[in-house]
Amino acid sequence: MLSARERSAWARIGASAFALAFALTLACGDDGGGTETDAGTGGASDSAGTGETGDPGPWSSLDERPCPPDSPLDAANFGVPFFLTHCTGCHSSTIATEDRQGAPANVNFDNVDEIVAQADRVWARSADQNETMPPINSVSAAERAMLGEWLACGAPLKAE
Repeated sequence: MLSARERSAWARIGASAFALAFALTLACGDDGGGTETDAGTGGASDSAGTGETGDPGPWSSLDERPCPPDSPLDAANFGVPFFLTHCTGCHSSTIATEDRQGAPANVNFDNVDEIVAQADRVWARSADQNETMPPINSVSAAERAMLGEWLACGAPLKAE
């Protein structure tokens, strides 16, 4: 069995590996043709955003949450840093069950694909007006609004 210090070291290694894998994806992956991740999740196409234009919310689902057409948010400048700061301390496959603070073993955010696969759940717990995660409310209202925007835009790897 690993000590708390060893588990913490492995968690840091996992976060570093996630960041490295993400950087390689950005460097090698996009040919400008767009991906399924770029397509969005809710089909919202009006110009509302985080309250600065149009419909300021609250929204009842991620599908209702509009993506501003000029959103600058992408995985590099928002998504990955947000999840590394607020989520992967418990929601990572590199974290031992006893160190996950009750986080379900099947809810991991080790890469953007895992985030996108659970975007509705993430939004319902953490974005916009939803404040049940993280359990220690360390996320500002502005960050929650940015998370909602990034998810509503399909959690793009690169902003268009």
